[in-house]
Amino acid sequence: MSLPHLKSSLERPFLSEPGMETTLYYKHQIALPSFSSLPLLTNPTHRALISSLYANYISIAAAHNTGIILDTRTWRASTPWASALNMTPAELLAANRDAVQLAKAARTHSRATSTNVPVLISGTMGPLQDAYEDSSQAISLDTARDAYRPQVQTLADAGVDLLGLFTISNLNEAIAIIELAREVGLPIVVSFSIGTDGRLLGGNSLEDAIRAVDEATGGYAAYFGVNCAHPARIAAALREMSSEVRARIGMVRGNASQKTHDELDNTDTLDRGHIPTYLDGFRDALALLPAVKVVGGCCGTDEEHLGAIGGGLL
Repeated sequence: MSLPHLKSSLERPFLSEPGMETTLYYKHQIALPSFSSLPLLTNPTHRALISSLYANYISIAAAHNTGIILDTRTWRASTPWASALNMTPAELLAANRDAVQLAKAARTHSRATSTNVPVLISGTMGPLQDAYEDSSQAISLDTARDAYRPQVQTLADAGVDLLGLFTISNLNEAIAIIELAREVGLPIVVSFSIGTDGRLLGGNSLEDAIRAVDEATGGYAAYFGVNCAHPARIAAALREMSSEVRARIGMVRGNASQKTHDELDNTDTLDRGHIPTYLDGFRDALALLPAVKVVGGCCGTDEEHLGAIGGGLL
């Protein structure tokens, strides 16, 4: 299913959010259980901070005459994560609904203040296990369908514009999400994470992963993405791909740092990278993706990175 309105009036790609979770954790020093921002929604102060960050992102899009996709705070909010977040499954699904309403409120506020920015709400989901651990053999297609179905249905019922599965390496999870998106009639974006070798955890190449998932799902995904890697790493992986498969990649969201996932996962210090190098990596990647629809940040990025993308790339 396509996303027909995913272009601004100037035919520029939309921006995505930068790395809100790393901003909350490192800049604002807020603890994130299992690196999830979902539990913060019960705290009025934290809730207001998330709303202010949404407003900042919308303002950056407005400054660069394009639209933006806001993520719900539900990346780690499928029912298998309920225990780790100290919630019951019912409480977790209620929090998913609340997360959608918070993002919608940010869009409503932007319209009331006449920013006139196109804003789409992405019902955002993530891996069923740690994103940096290989789960390629541990999660079957049936397990993935059962695990994601309640969250997909909840996000759809709450009125998101699209679904997004991020930082994924397990092909069964990707296939399951696309099948469930078809069931609820929503567009779906699947974004893979790659290592410094340009491959997914488990060893699949990016091209093989996209081909396999597209074949298994009849090409239903609106497009694929790559996230949670530095743009220079993404560009290197893209060079190894056929133009046919690159044409299925519509989103790039780059980490600020060129460190490995293990290095990032085991540091207490934020690596914001070098923004000119970051933009150079993006330019190399986008030169290989003439039909890209969404660009933005991932881990370690903030408003400065997003503004640089808007000003230097769009």
